[in-house]
Amino acid sequence: MPLIAAKPLRLKPQFDKPAAHFPPRKIMVPVDLSSVSLAGWRQAISLGARLNARVEGLYVQEWMYSLLGLGAGDLPMTAMESEKSFAQVRERLGPGAAVNLMIGSQAQDTIISWAERNRFDWIVMGTHGRTGFDRAVSGSVAEMVVRHSALPVLVVHQYVSRIRSVLAPVNFEAYSWDGLRMAAETAAALGARLTVLHVVNTPIYGRSTGLSSFKHMLTDFIEHLPGSLREACRIERELAFGEPAREIVSAAEGMDLIVLSAHRKGFLKDTVLGTTVERVLRHSHKPVLAVPTGVAAKRRAV
Repeated sequence: MPLIAAKPLRLKPQFDKPAAHFPPRKIMVPVDLSSVSLAGWRQAISLGARLNARVEGLYVQEWMYSLLGLGAGDLPMTAMESEKSFAQVRERLGPGAAVNLMIGSQAQDTIISWAERNRFDWIVMGTHGRTGFDRAVSGSVAEMVVRHSALPVLVVHQYVSRIRSVLAPVNFEAYSWDGLRMAAETAAALGARLTVLHVVNTPIYGRSTGLSSFKHMLTDFIEHLPGSLREACRIERELAFGEPAREIVSAAEGMDLIVLSAHRKGFLKDTVLGTTVERVLRHSHKPVLAVPTGVAAKRRAV
């Protein structure tokens, strides 16, 4: 999702439409025995308490694939081992934790299908930040879930005890409105301050060229939020110049949460470069709430 201000809106945002799946009433958390999984669970429990949402865990036991490429084979552990591991997960999450066990060929597919089939509103998951060769080899379940989920996905590297500030990057395209509205409603519900950021990455625009125009466009975009919501968020405005993902990560250093639209650009661009939200996930240690737009987001409504 290149954040380019010079392009006019091709679609009119639905300014009067509240954020989909907010407030969340059911939050699903993929869990295992890793520390990052526990961070995701703790974040979900904290948010659930603030937003009055039910939190459920999902432990996925994956099939092993045949070396001959003949499809799924045996489980990587015996039934007894699997039950023992599941019991350890439940014990680690604490008494009263609601956790489900599912068997599937791919963790990301199982996570998405379970969340959509059981009418969850958000997915919250912990993840390791991987870059370069390590990410290319091992991949990222979180990235795959963000890319294909029809639900908002909150990706957590480290648990944040209280969210006091939210960063909402926008690019004036219609789809970025979904992220801004979700960011504003989340910030208002949590009593957090909202900073709306626009990154100018068109080379012909310097720091002085058209600065007032960009400020006006940013202000106009924000003004479409309901007045009560703007007041509750104590909105601040920021402009940055450079590569979008890099500037978003930099601006987020003083923030507790990033909320932005997860918009697909097309298969080839996504495969080679990744979307802006995916690049932010790889390089920022802040929690990132990815809000789906377009075809993916519509699947839930069907």
